[in-house]
Order: sequence, then C-alpha cells, then structure tokens
Amino acid sequence: MKKIKIKLFFIMFVFAAAAFLGAKVYAATVWSTPCGFGNYRGESYLSSPCSSSYNCCLETAPVKKAVKIKKLAAPMPIPVRIAKTVKPMVVEKKHISSYNISARINNIHFGFNKYAFTNRDIAILKKDASFLKHNPNIVVQIQGNCDRRGSEGYNLALGWRRANAAKVYLEKLGINPKRLKTISYGKEKPICTAHTGSCYAINRRDHFAVVSK
Repeated sequence: MKKIKIKLFFIMFVFAAAAFLGAKVYAATVWSTPCGFGNYRGESYLSSPCSSSYNCCLETAPVKKAVKIKKLAAPMPIPVRIAKTVKPMVVEKKHISSYNISARINNIHFGFNKYAFTNRDIAILKKDASFLKHNPNIVVQIQGNCDRRGSEGYNLALGWRRANAAKVYLEKLGINPKRLKTISYGKEKPICTAHTGSCYAINRRDHFAVVSK
C-alpha cells in the first residue's frame, strides 16, 4: 500500500510539474496572427476574445492624457518713441547785395531809333528787379538817353519812350511803380563824344540812378 501511495504521489507530482511547466511554456509561445507576431498568453486569434476581431490581438496603445497648454500672456508692447518733427529755424537773410544798379556796365542799350530790348537788356533788367526786391527802400530814376543825331525834340521823346519801356518791364517783374521814376535827357548827356557808330551805340541807353534809400 505504501508503495502504491508513493507511486501515486510521484505520478501526481510529475503531472503537476508537467502542467506547471507546460503552462509556462504555453504562455511564452509566440503566436503568429494576422495582426503580427506577439505573446498573447496562450490565447490564439481564433479563440476568444480574438474571434470577434483581429484588432483585439494588437496591444492597445496607452491613452495619452490631454495636456492643457497654458496660453502665454501677450507680450507687453515695446514703447516706441515718436520723433517730434522739428521745424527748421527760419533765419531771415539780410539782403546785402554788392550789385551796383547805377554802374555803367548795368546800363541797357538800344538800336538806332528803337526802344526794344535785346536779350542782354532783359538779363540786366531781371538783375535790377531782384536788387530792388531785396532792397525795398531804394527808389531809382530811369534816365533815357539818345545819340547826337536828330533834333532835340525828337530825341527827348525817344528818351522818354526808352525810360518808360524799362519802367513797364520792371513793373511786370513785381516792382512797385512808385519806386520807379523816369526822365528823358535826349542827347544832352552823352558819355562818348566821338562821331563814330560805336560811340553812338554807347549813348543810346537807359541809366538807373538811385535817388533815395
């Protein structure tokens, strides 16, 4: 009896050990499934719970918790310095001119029996106007002159026309007519006394004399 019991105990021990080892080996078996290879602790994809879906054979990915992203506060605006527009200082220029309106070189000249201006005459008259604008207290006398040919009466009238022509032109350039006086000397005040064409041309002129400042 004792031997039988010992055999039974041995047989039971062997079976128990085999069951334990078989379960361990079974659990470590790598199963080939449509979902791939992996250990599924003894459950094939044909048995429950994989019989309903192949996807159950896959390991479930851990659910990531949603992380709340804190909204960053809006950055403080950087103060911008706005440059103030600085008005330039207006410096009044003193109109001190070295221009000599009474110089002989600034006389204007005419053709024989004419009182029309040449381009050179116009350039001189523009300089005269600029000078008078910069010196508003100056009053000038425009003196009309002729050469010695012709009668005295004729030359006096021609001298007036020459003086008045210059006055009208300066008025158009913005000079107050009250600052422009006119007079005719005819042929009474020649600069050159020779009887030549060049001398006659010098005497046919308008001269600008400053009468008050």
